[in-house]
Amino acid sequence: MLKVTTSWDDGDILDKRLSGLLSRYNLKGTFYITKKYRPKRLSAEEIKNLSIQQEIGAHTLTHPDLRALSPEEKRVEIEGGKKWLEELLGSEVKMFCYPKGLYDDSTVSVVKEARFLGVRTTKLNEINMPSDTFHLNTTLQVYPFPFRKLGPKQYYLGKLFKPYQQRGPKLRELGVSIFSMHSWLSMAKATFDITLKSGEVFHLWGHSWEIEKYGMWDDLEKFLQYIANNKNCAYLTNSEILQS
Repeated sequence: MLKVTTSWDDGDILDKRLSGLLSRYNLKGTFYITKKYRPKRLSAEEIKNLSIQQEIGAHTLTHPDLRALSPEEKRVEIEGGKKWLEELLGSEVKMFCYPKGLYDDSTVSVVKEARFLGVRTTKLNEINMPSDTFHLNTTLQVYPFPFRKLGPKQYYLGKLFKPYQQRGPKLRELGVSIFSMHSWLSMAKATFDITLKSGEVFHLWGHSWEIEKYGMWDDLEKFLQYIANNKNCAYLTNSEILQS
């Protein structure tokens, strides 16, 4: 049985649209929310409403590069983000996500001291269960592929092939055919099919504000519909993955 999970970062107001899409296809997500970061962010009431359908995870107070902070500053950001959400929701916040996926050994120590169940990273192409709950890696990001973009129809010509250069080789190692890499949707479907045959976990992640920026809502919905309601899949939150 393949375990399927999704996660979404930052707490942008567009997370409401994202949660609605997940619910439409009976999928689960963990939303990692900061107190202060996105200019248009979820209100306290909207976070509470989101928690009815989805899992809420901590993502620090202000989304800093944790590597640049002192141990005490790390504790303020990490423990403060957890406390703020738990007081708001009236329930335990089990999961944490490093802002921008950046961390060091000192950061990991502080996260463990804060008594989270686990931590999600931004490492891609992982299809097996983690051996370390503080390194829950991901499979696929909702992000333009194979070409770099500036907007829905604008391409970043100076770095046009960067997404393929960064991610193509690892996808090939997973067994994704180069013929499936002509679009994000095609590549995503091929990656899911491979994971369904030989993997343990399929973990999709991203940012709702980037989905909007790059015009990827239609592709995302088609993909969610593609992976939904499969009798060979269990649809779980990030913490449920670690507890299953």
